[in-house]
Amino acid sequence: MAVLTAPRLAMDPASPAETDAPPRPARRLAGWRLIALLEIGVFLIAALLLDHYLFAGDRFAAVQPHPFWIIILLTAAQYGTGEALLATIACSIALLAGNIPDQPIDQDIYSFYLDLFRNPILWLLTVIFVGEIGRRHRNRIADLSHRLSHSERQVGVLDEAYRKLAEAKTRLEVRVAGQMKTVVALYEAARAIDRQAPEEVLAGVDQIIRTILDPQQYSVFMLQNGVLRPLVTEGWEKPDQYRREFTADSPLFHAVIGQQRLLHAAQPADLGILNGEGVIAGPLLAADTGEVYGMLKIERIGFLDFTLSTLENFRVTCDWIATAYAHALRFSKAEAGAAYGTSRALFAAGFRERQTRVITDLARRTGFPVSALRLSVQGSEKVPEARRPAISAAVGKAVQATLRDSDLAFEHQKSGWDFEVLLPATPHRHATVAAEKLRHELTALLAKEHPGLQVSIAVRRLYDPSDGNGGTGAQD
Repeated sequence: MAVLTAPRLAMDPASPAETDAPPRPARRLAGWRLIALLEIGVFLIAALLLDHYLFAGDRFAAVQPHPFWIIILLTAAQYGTGEALLATIACSIALLAGNIPDQPIDQDIYSFYLDLFRNPILWLLTVIFVGEIGRRHRNRIADLSHRLSHSERQVGVLDEAYRKLAEAKTRLEVRVAGQMKTVVALYEAARAIDRQAPEEVLAGVDQIIRTILDPQQYSVFMLQNGVLRPLVTEGWEKPDQYRREFTADSPLFHAVIGQQRLLHAAQPADLGILNGEGVIAGPLLAADTGEVYGMLKIERIGFLDFTLSTLENFRVTCDWIATAYAHALRFSKAEAGAAYGTSRALFAAGFRERQTRVITDLARRTGFPVSALRLSVQGSEKVPEARRPAISAAVGKAVQATLRDSDLAFEHQKSGWDFEVLLPATPHRHATVAAEKLRHELTALLAKEHPGLQVSIAVRRLYDPSDGNGGTGAQD
């Protein structure tokens, strides 16, 4: 029994659901981002060159707000406090290095230094507030991004789990449907082999062997006069591809029939006995009587199908076929001595020959004519096999309605579609009239349920005293 387990949702760092690659770390120099250093340097160089060639050359001392605010605010917002402090130091150096004016006479030292360091102090305070606020926002964004990534991975795992669950559900549905089909096929195969005649059992073994074992090549050998001979061969590419006879002195015959062993190619000892004749061989052994009727041999089977369960199924199949064959033999022997056929409306086919011989001998002694009607029902392929007894019943009813009580109706060779009516004390011309009456009555009976069936009757002369030789003849 298959067990379906729920998929685990634990995140695996190497899980295939993590399709997004982690961002590449920024390149740094002495702990600072290299791109921030390049931006600060390029901006200051460009600003100083513009001041030198296009403006007063006092490094924008009289311009408010100072242009260096641009790089400081951008760096604080983009990279945080660390790079912004570096930008503040660089801008302060660029502003004051070699550019400190003389102190005016009317200005005290504190006012002078306050005017001188006003911008650097404002820059420092600004980068601390803006940088920390930006860092907090970036941390929040990073946390949300991490959560989003984690959620996406969970969604990916859930999606993968759902897909696997859907695939498992589909496979389970297919398996259940396949098992239902297998049960139906096995039932049909069992019906095919459940026959009352030995030859019909052998005709139905193909369906049950293919349903249970599904081999590519197989054969059924029956024991005849102490020799195994094939009665069923399926998939053989050439008639002489395998041996068609195994006598009592062959190792395969001795192992399968004599020792009643199941041989298979997985055993080195069995492989030598099989000698290229197949991969599995076993006796057709009836479980209830212990009698061996033959051998089932598989010459070719799929590699994945050659399992321990296949060997057990092979053993069961052999027992099944042998038991059905044994039952059919017993039924045939019992039926041979029975007076009535399976439908109970006609005499049995085995009873026909004895009665025909007795009545014909009596006719020769007493001198009365004997005729026979050979009746065939055509179109049997249109009627289900389960309806075969109904055909025999219809024939018996037509005979009772149209012929005399002394006329005897028999089944013919248990086919279910051929019958024979024995007409004692009936010359050939009267038998022809009786045949036409019987054909009309039977056609009317069959037309009620099976209008597609047709009836043909052949009149046969078994003995006629008017004939000098007392010969026989036949006429439609």
